[in-house]
Amino acid sequence: MDYINNFTLLGLIYLLFFYRKWNKRSKHVLIINTLMYVYIVMVLFVTLMPFSLSLGLGQTNPLFWEKANFIPFRDLILHYGGAEREIVLNILMMIPFGFLYPVIKGRGIFKTLIMTFLFSLAIECSQLLGSRWGGLVSRTFDVTDLITNTFGGLVGYIYFIGLKPLIDRIIPSNE
Repeated sequence: MDYINNFTLLGLIYLLFFYRKWNKRSKHVLIINTLMYVYIVMVLFVTLMPFSLSLGLGQTNPLFWEKANFIPFRDLILHYGGAEREIVLNILMMIPFGFLYPVIKGRGIFKTLIMTFLFSLAIECSQLLGSRWGGLVSRTFDVTDLITNTFGGLVGYIYFIGLKPLIDRIIPSNE
């Protein structure tokens, strides 16, 4: 039920705040921005959902700092099962961001990487806070995720550079 509420809320936010604004500009802007919105919703689904509607006040996890990983690639170094898979999935998860952000904003590699890092940091901090106050019991902060997510943004930006001539033909520059 929480998933239905979360997706309903995100759908209403899209319709009330973004659809009308983007639709006024052009169909290209609407399509690209909607793709980014759907992508961000899917990332939130994988990393944070369902959002807990209560703040869980009074229900705290005193071990939340102990679950957090501040050592880069610790799981890989210690040969934890699934570490390689996590790295690959984190890279793949952020490739669309590294590709779509410069399409939408027209920014270079430095700004794209900063925004990829900040998006990843927001997710990781939300997971840390979620593990502190309940709701996201199986989620926690991992510095390796920040590194691999940012690298995924770089890979996405490289795809953007490779496809830029095609993008420039499809999307007029005055949008």
